[in-house]
Amino acid sequence: MTVVILAAAAAFPMRAQGEPGAMLCGGIGAGERAALEREARGADLRIEMFIARRGDYVAGANVSVTPLDGAARGRSLRETADGPLCYMKLPPGRYEIQGEFNGITRSARAVVPGHARHPVRVALAFPEETARGGLGPEPTPQEREEAKTP
Repeated sequence: MTVVILAAAAAFPMRAQGEPGAMLCGGIGAGERAALEREARGADLRIEMFIARRGDYVAGANVSVTPLDGAARGRSLRETADGPLCYMKLPPGRYEIQGEFNGITRSARAVVPGHARHPVRVALAFPEETARGGLGPEPTPQEREEAKTP
């Protein structure tokens, strides 16, 4: 199992005005998930990745977030997610979110409002056949239940 050390809050600032902010990913295991959520306070966008029917978490997906408005329109931020959850601090606007895992791409659009109390949640559900390429550790029943709460 890979242990991810979360960076200090300075690694999670909003970038220059109008550009997507840094992506903070992780969340394998209850302890890492709790640390990630503490680190990501103030995030505007939460991306969750899993296998649709099983609910198993996906780690190692290639994620991109592309602004559809403003000066940064069309400029994507791309990362390989080292866990099933990714958080971003973004300026208000419309965004296209894509995830690619084992050759299968899922996408969604989201609107980030100006002063939301909670991050906008985007779920990228991959089909069962994507699991054949290997998944991260399977979540425990407790972790599956915890993942259902906002």
